[in-house]
Amino acid sequence: MPLDHTTFVNPFDKFNDGSRIMFPVVERKVAWLTRHGTPEIVRSHKAIVRASEDGQTGHVLNVVGANYKLIHNKELFSHVEDTLYKKMPDTSLADVQVKDKVSGFGRVCLREYVFPNIRCKLKRAARSDIAFRLIVQNGYGGSALRIHAGAIEFFCSNGMITGEYQSTYHKHTAGLVVTGINTAVERALDVFAASEQKWQRWEETPVGHDQAMQLFHELASSDKLRGNLIQQYMQERDTRGANLYSVYSALTYYASHNDGEFKLRSSVQTQDTEASTMLQRELTVAKWVNSDAWRKVEAV
Repeated sequence: MPLDHTTFVNPFDKFNDGSRIMFPVVERKVAWLTRHGTPEIVRSHKAIVRASEDGQTGHVLNVVGANYKLIHNKELFSHVEDTLYKKMPDTSLADVQVKDKVSGFGRVCLREYVFPNIRCKLKRAARSDIAFRLIVQNGYGGSALRIHAGAIEFFCSNGMITGEYQSTYHKHTAGLVVTGINTAVERALDVFAASEQKWQRWEETPVGHDQAMQLFHELASSDKLRGNLIQQYMQERDTRGANLYSVYSALTYYASHNDGEFKLRSSVQTQDTEASTMLQRELTVAKWVNSDAWRKVEAV
């Protein structure tokens, strides 16, 4: 049943003016040049173009079928936020933080929601408050809305992804229809609540030096990454102790920081894929902590 926000103003509205992801997008015809240099229109497809503010220039985001119905970010994210507003109580919505990121010059758009009033604590680390977090991903040219659910640790800004869900959206003559957001939010909140005990259990799970080294050996795909993760783990161990959460913290640090030993390649900057690359790191860590190697250590 929808909540009755009688005196609480929608907290998301203020983030939409001037947002990086609310840029103008237009449709343009696609053509090919014949051997004589004359253009021939491709009627089966069209281009989705990020337009400049004056409409004089643009950047092609995708080429799609002619029947593709363009949905602007503002329209789509308004539906997502209306669902959050109706689904969550005022105390949870208060002080929500929103951060926007784009990748591929706007081909992929990410909006991160952090809810400081939905949080849990670790037992040993008094400063380690962990808040509920959602990342909503939209891309021009697709029909799936991805919702990455998880958390963020305030002490070190490490992000965690605990689940990934899909919602679908379709443009009809009567407007936009979005399905699956309610279910995704409900499941995400349930997983976050259950994760508190898991993270606290990891704090109580001792990890020997050889055991940790073997785990990094099985998880990391290269010697360089393995060495950097081990170095980060040594720092985490000095602060948090030799336990499984320290290992996890080293992994989430890698997924959340792109400087120092975990600096991104220069090509990432050139291609404007930093946001999607960092998200992929988080998804990789989520796979690591669901691997057989991780479960083996967790079960000890």
